[in-house]
Amino acid sequence: MRRYIEIANIIRERIVNNVYATGEKIPYGHQLCEEFSCSKITLNNALEILVNEGFITRQRGLGTVVKTATPRYTHAESNLVSPILGVSTINQTQGHNVRSHLLLFEIANPSAEVAEMLAIQDDRFCWHFRRVRYVDDLPLSIEDTWLPVHILPEFTRENALGSIYQYVETTLRKIPASSHTQFSSLPSDDEAQEWLELQPNEPVSVTRSVTYLSDGQPFEFCTSRYHYQRFNYNSVVQRNGG
Repeated sequence: MRRYIEIANIIRERIVNNVYATGEKIPYGHQLCEEFSCSKITLNNALEILVNEGFITRQRGLGTVVKTATPRYTHAESNLVSPILGVSTINQTQGHNVRSHLLLFEIANPSAEVAEMLAIQDDRFCWHFRRVRYVDDLPLSIEDTWLPVHILPEFTRENALGSIYQYVETTLRKIPASSHTQFSSLPSDDEAQEWLELQPNEPVSVTRSVTYLSDGQPFEFCTSRYHYQRFNYNSVVQRNGG
């Protein structure tokens, strides 16, 4: 396990067990670097996981503070009980039908960028697939997904047609607990126009996300292009000092 994931796990446990109380600052960076014998970069990577999971907030001039509303844990399994919900879960619970159509399914080496996002070497193999997601037979998105083979060695083409997050929970007994997502809009290309039923002058809404397991391990990097009229996003935003 990567060192920054181990550090994130330790700090998370301290927050859950009220060693670091809600609303209070955790020790300064140099103190934690000395305690864990790590670099500032390693510590920052660990703290970024906890920011993404909603445990802490980092504000310039105020330091790193434990959030007063942090994700809840079960005492039995120490797993987050508020997992990241995927397209399948969100829509199926609302009575919608979700299906997928595979455009690509392969084992491949990731690019340097994708490997960095997944915290693996770029010579490691990943499941790489691209699929069109439909909700009630209307095209919602085209997803380009990378999953490390060593994390999900038994993954299949059939699994790629279903819910990735439900598969992870069933096979790994771990919960997709947090994600870091970037948003943008781009002109639609030929593929998006064909599969999302867009006109050449219509754009796509784009998300690029890394999803983490409850132990802090990144397991999925996904770029999704959405039909701009069917893309909805809700967020909670905080203001940093400055």
